[in-house]
Amino acid sequence: MDIRSYYKTSVIQKKIAEYCGADECDPYKFSCEYLVGVKEGISNNEYFLSVPNDKIFWLFDIGADIFRSVWDKESVLFILDFEYYNLLYPAEAYFKPYDVYYKLEEIYQRVKNIYQKYKLNYISIQTGQGYHFVFKLPINNSLFSDLLSLGYLESTLKGKYATTTARRKRPVPQEVGIVFHTAGRIIEFICYQLFSNLSNNYKGLPVVFSDVSVGNRNKEAISLDLSMYADPIYMRDIRVPFSVYQKHRIYHKFKLSTQDIPPFIVLVRENSGNEYFDSYKEIISVRTNVKKVIDLAEQISCKIPDSGDGLALLLEEYKSSLLYKIHKDFDSCEHDDPKIWYKTYDRFETKILPPCVRHCLEYPNDHLLKPTNLQTLTRVLLKLNWHPKHIAGLIRSKYERNYGWGDTWYKYDAASRANFYVRIYSDLILSGVDKEEDLNCLSHYEKGYCWKPNCGFKLESYRLN
Repeated sequence: MDIRSYYKTSVIQKKIAEYCGADECDPYKFSCEYLVGVKEGISNNEYFLSVPNDKIFWLFDIGADIFRSVWDKESVLFILDFEYYNLLYPAEAYFKPYDVYYKLEEIYQRVKNIYQKYKLNYISIQTGQGYHFVFKLPINNSLFSDLLSLGYLESTLKGKYATTTARRKRPVPQEVGIVFHTAGRIIEFICYQLFSNLSNNYKGLPVVFSDVSVGNRNKEAISLDLSMYADPIYMRDIRVPFSVYQKHRIYHKFKLSTQDIPPFIVLVRENSGNEYFDSYKEIISVRTNVKKVIDLAEQISCKIPDSGDGLALLLEEYKSSLLYKIHKDFDSCEHDDPKIWYKTYDRFETKILPPCVRHCLEYPNDHLLKPTNLQTLTRVLLKLNWHPKHIAGLIRSKYERNYGWGDTWYKYDAASRANFYVRIYSDLILSGVDKEEDLNCLSHYEKGYCWKPNCGFKLESYRLN
């Protein structure tokens, strides 16, 4: 594939511009705040580089994968990202795309049915390992103030949003940050509709939040990846349709085995009720054929649709849900609540915990960045009568101590990251969705997270339900 020639095609530039918020490829009309290019060696031996919108033609010239910022000047984006993952064979989706997307198809159709149930307009995009379902809410929409009233930001993140850096040239309006945070909770609520539906004759792969390890033989599952809502809006970006996909040829965990697999093109499957391909099979067959992609491009809209009236209905259902009540309880206290005896988290005696849980607190970098450890720690401390917000406070205390984090928490936000992961895993338990059936020593061993077999502790004794 001649990537540079492909990017010079005017219709392809127009499609990429549409997803960035403009009708034509005029970067000064893009509504996204910035762009990101991904290409080996693009910057100081890094794989990615954040650039102003007017560098779009440079990204075309160097043949980079193109991403747009989640942060938008005119709207807040709602993004559900789900994908196949395989802990034994990370490149499975590239070697066997038809098999992998077959395994994803039932989840795709169930998610689609949920969006249609609420009459939500959306664009769905097939990536290299899964799909994005995306819609937007314009800032001037009357629902914006309703979402604003439901949000919560830690003071540390408010401070970051109020400042500028080399990466962000202007402060993030606080109301945009709050509504982005609320959008994450709304997407979580959509995922709960999916979990509810999975009880109806579903026999596919396990469906989990954010790549937690699973103990099945093939260690494969489908991840509902909400992690973009764990971080500041200015640190997140999403892949642009009609851009080139070369991740499998760049990242170290893939590239030694996948160099012979050609790049392909990211395509839109549906937009606002318009289905552009008969099936996932047709997309896979087309995505490496530049001529076919160019011929199809004019028929496909890449504009991110407004949510329509469906978001109002979705919002009302969320506000009457158990999940909403759990969220409000989470927001009701602080990390440093003076009523708790373990308010100085460094005094917490970790010896009362199973070794597999104790280990991630004693060696937090990088064990407290792994979703499986965060899930297990949350499960165990809930059983020990910790409030979820205080579990997050304990994790935050480790993030903010000198464990060799470098500039990680300067760019990201320790409090918000801790809150997010504890909240999504505690929400599953407190709502009754997570029955904790895999909270046992054998499963933990099969997941690869047992540090001391036959330690004398039994993880199953920490089940809350």
